[in-house]
Formats: sequence, C-alpha cells, structure tokens
Amino acid sequence: MKKSSKYHHGNLKEEMLQLALETISKEGIEVLTLKFLSDKLNTSRSAIYRHFSSKQDLIQNVIAYGFNLFEETLIPTLNKNNGTVLERLSAMSDSYLDFAINNPNLYRVLFGEKYQDIRENTCTLADKNIEDSFTLLIMLLEEGKEKDILKIENSFLQAQTIHALIHGIAILYIDGHINIKNNINELYKISFDSLLNGIKKQKN
Repeated sequence: MKKSSKYHHGNLKEEMLQLALETISKEGIEVLTLKFLSDKLNTSRSAIYRHFSSKQDLIQNVIAYGFNLFEETLIPTLNKNNGTVLERLSAMSDSYLDFAINNPNLYRVLFGEKYQDIRENTCTLADKNIEDSFTLLIMLLEEGKEKDILKIENSFLQAQTIHALIHGIAILYIDGHINIKNNINELYKISFDSLLNGIKKQKN
C-alpha cells in the first residue's frame, strides 16, 4: 500500500529538517538517511526526493539549517541596542558556548572536519548580502577600537582568535575531558577575562 503524507502546502521540508536535527541531537548523524525520514514521517520516498536528491543534499540542507539556528542565537547579542561593546562581546561568547554545549552533535557537524567540503560548499552558496555573526563580531571590535575601548590592530585576526578560544573550550567540553566538564564555567571565565585583558585599552 502506498504511503500517504499528512504534509501539505510545502511544509514537509521544514518538518524533515526539524526531524533531522532532532535525530542528530539524540542519535547522531550516522543514522540519518532519506529512508529514515520517510519512515519516521510516514510519507513516500518520492515526496522526500522532491526536496532532497541524495543524502549529501540532505546533509547540506541540514548544515545550512543548523547554521541559521546558530546565527539566530548569536546575532541578537551583537546588536548595538543590547549593551556596551564589552557587554555584547561577553553575551556573544556566552551564547556561542551555550549553543555548542547544548547541541554537541550538531556542533560537530557544523564545525567538524568530517563534513568540511559540504560545509564550505554550503557557505559558498549562502546569501552574501546577509551579515553573519562573524562579520558583526569584526564590526564590534572595530567599534571598540573607534571608541578607544579596545586595542585592535587587525580586527579579522582578532575575531578569529576569539572564535578559536571559544571553539577550543567547547570542543574540549563536548569530547568529555573531565577537568573541563567539572570546571567549564571557571575555565571559560578565566579564559575570557584573559582575552579581554589582552585587548582592552588601559586607562591612565
């Protein structure tokens, strides 16, 4: 008997992507296939293939969807209405680390080596007219420099350094290093304070 789908008006793709993220969160990306989605959503394979031509296409869409969630988490913290330069920098860093810790499997997919080629292709296809959190972080550092709050020589490299710091702590936590797991808040505070001490202007 042919499967019937309860999805109409183009919302099937959204349902599939949400299910894909739930699956990655609970079971990992290895179990995610087009057949898995078809069975879970009780819809036909042909309906699935209308949205995703292959598992690689599915993963590419999942990565794009995941990055949208990541950006939706970080971008509001960098808004000029949400505090001083230092407050926004701190809020962005907190949100980044929380996202990684709360979504470890998705974070590995987004930033890990395994899907690097697919990720790079996805980022290449992204709308360049939309400002991402990394661009906004660079702008925040430039703002801090203009206001004589931060001593920034190369805002791009400094933004990469900030990303590397948070990413490193996040990965150590996700990979289960006991000393990190037991002291994540203290380690993060010390690391972030050390970073700030390195880029803040010292007032005479």
